[in-house]
Amino acid sequence: EQVYVKSDKPFDPNAGLLIAYPYGFKQRQVNNRGYINYNGHLIMVGNPFNGFNVGFKNENDSVSIWFGSNKLGIIDQNLFLIISDPNSYKVHKPRKLTKKCYPSNDA
Repeated sequence: EQVYVKSDKPFDPNAGLLIAYPYGFKQRQVNNRGYINYNGHLIMVGNPFNGFNVGFKNENDSVSIWFGSNKLGIIDQNLFLIISDPNSYKVHKPRKLTKKCYPSNDA
């Protein structure tokens, strides 16, 4: 009885990294340095996204960039940077530090 059968499909190491985006999205693959090419400009997305594809969506007069169902932000059309959207993630309040303060002799 034969247990192992070689697959006819060639192995694609990035196959598990590709994300499906809905109709109307453009896609770009993040290179191994964390950048994408957008309209001839390199935009830094970040090394954690290397090999993954990100989606673009035209919204009114801006272009949003997405990683799966997470909105990373808006692309600044002049600087070609990602401007994070404060409404797209939970804002964490800084914790209060209870440091003891000692008056200095110089004061």
